[in-house]
Amino acid sequence: MRVEVEVSGTTHDVTVESSSPGRYVVSWGGVSREVDARVVERSRHGLLLSFVRTDGGVAASRLARCAPTDRPAVTAIRFGGVEIEAVINGSRARLAGSVGGAESGAARLTAPMPGRVVRVLVAPGDTVEARQPLVVVEAMKMENEMTAPRAGTVTGVEVSEGMSVEAGRLLATIE
Repeated sequence: MRVEVEVSGTTHDVTVESSSPGRYVVSWGGVSREVDARVVERSRHGLLLSFVRTDGGVAASRLARCAPTDRPAVTAIRFGGVEIEAVINGSRARLAGSVGGAESGAARLTAPMPGRVVRVLVAPGDTVEARQPLVVVEAMKMENEMTAPRAGTVTGVEVSEGMSVEAGRLLATIE
């Protein structure tokens, strides 16, 4: 799976491949690392992930908290006492119309990565709050809650449980 990750204004093309259950080869900028990645905790505030380097290089173990922000496609990542904001598939999201600060008009919630829809938590006509989970997409054996970019009324749900989605796929619309 290819993912575009922007940190501090620099965009990286990252490739993630599963090498065995719970183990992944992550490559960017000509560097590859094999890691064991596990979800330690899930909460409405995000995921706590454990990463252990397993490729024979310098042993490293890290915990990272990944949490949604009030901006679509932007994730807050905290590790080692440092917090950064990363834009995941930002150019795809912008092309799909999901990134932007406008409060008027429809807000489009799109999939930030390819995966499978495991739960649809809303229906057209439902009133939602900002950051309320709307759809759960499983990618790389982790469940990712796709949240409302702002408060409003759901005007459309474009996916159903069990459906495969590509990055940038429209999941729901909020007015």
